[in-house]
Amino acid sequence: MKLRLIILFFVLVLLTKVEFCLGIVESKKINLNEAINITLSANPKVKIQKLNTETSVNEIKIADRLQNPSVEFFQNIGKAGEGNPQQIGVDYTIEILKRGKRKEYAKSEAIAALNNEKYYEQVLILNVKKAYIDLLLKKANYKVLKNQQDLTSELYETAKKQSEKGAIPHTEVIQAKIALNRAIIYTNVAKSEVIKAQNRLNATMNTSEINYDTKEETLNNDYAALNTLDPLNDKLNFEKIKNYALENRYDLLKAKQEIESAKNNLKVVRSQLIPDFEINGGYAYQGKGTSESGRFMSGGYVAVGLTNLPILYQYQPEIKNAQIEIEKAQLKYEDIKVDVTRDVTDAWEKYTIARTNLNFYNKELLKDSKELLTESKQNLDNKKIDVTSFLVSKKIYLESMLYYHEALAEYYDSYAELLKEMNALDWNIENI
Repeated sequence: MKLRLIILFFVLVLLTKVEFCLGIVESKKINLNEAINITLSANPKVKIQKLNTETSVNEIKIADRLQNPSVEFFQNIGKAGEGNPQQIGVDYTIEILKRGKRKEYAKSEAIAALNNEKYYEQVLILNVKKAYIDLLLKKANYKVLKNQQDLTSELYETAKKQSEKGAIPHTEVIQAKIALNRAIIYTNVAKSEVIKAQNRLNATMNTSEINYDTKEETLNNDYAALNTLDPLNDKLNFEKIKNYALENRYDLLKAKQEIESAKNNLKVVRSQLIPDFEINGGYAYQGKGTSESGRFMSGGYVAVGLTNLPILYQYQPEIKNAQIEIEKAQLKYEDIKVDVTRDVTDAWEKYTIARTNLNFYNKELLKDSKELLTESKQNLDNKKIDVTSFLVSKKIYLESMLYYHEALAEYYDSYAELLKEMNALDWNIENI
């Protein structure tokens, strides 16, 4: 008995702590645009990409730096100081035709880093859109299944009353009870799917202190709210979309910029063949004890020369490697260009199929399945059909609604994928 009380005490304490932990998490409903903005502003991986861009901008300043001077002090000691001056001066190296080439290379690298940041943001935006839409899909399915559970529960209660009066056989009550138990199971599974989908959305947004939820309660055909084109709009043109993608995709822009970076790097490497200009000058003096005249003597000195003369080593391996990097960058660009064309083509085909299917549901299947369920319920109430026939009609309607939501979600997803493959943020792309 004491053991049971101890176990019960610890269970209560644990539940209290769980409730407290859950209680400190704030819940908040947001729309799709808010979800995207929160993700882009708070996601650490996005911040890392931005810091990479900032670092590349600093590299431009580093590339444009001037050489620091050297201070030299020359002191003769002992007999060596007799008749020879002591010197203090500055040595400064001037680079010839090198800083500009380094700077151009750093600029091209900064542009590539920015394109990489924007491409990463596009991928993340797509993931947020898909997670948001998936949560709405799970909510829609749960709502349909919950309505079906309520309808089946009502049917079961009606069947029990009619069976007690002897109006219908008891087997129909059993069928209604089985249907109700199945509906409860399906509803519970759908509810758990909503919870998992919400967790996926928050994981995609990389949030912890606030538990975000969709502003909409279910997936519907408010296309503008989800930054999506109306499926009845048929103004989109594949060739225009493909050309837009080839001009604007960030990964393709990054690859193109990498070619420029490689070319600029070749210029930097070749600039090592240019010698640097060195200037040396300062102050020289002889004390009374070391000068031949026996008095203090002073003056200045200056020297000019060339350094880093490419005589013993002419940087041929570095130049060859830089040329190879250009060739590699060009091959990479052509490869990504093929990938972009293929990706846009696949996204376009998925979009057109999803749009066709959704329009078919809107025009035909939904209307017919709703009419079938309504008439079947009326016929059941009027005892024109039995419970079995009604359950068949209900099953057809349920499947139609669930498939409709799947088609609706597929349309939203395919459009979001098309935008991502195009690198277009504006949902109103018929003007492209």
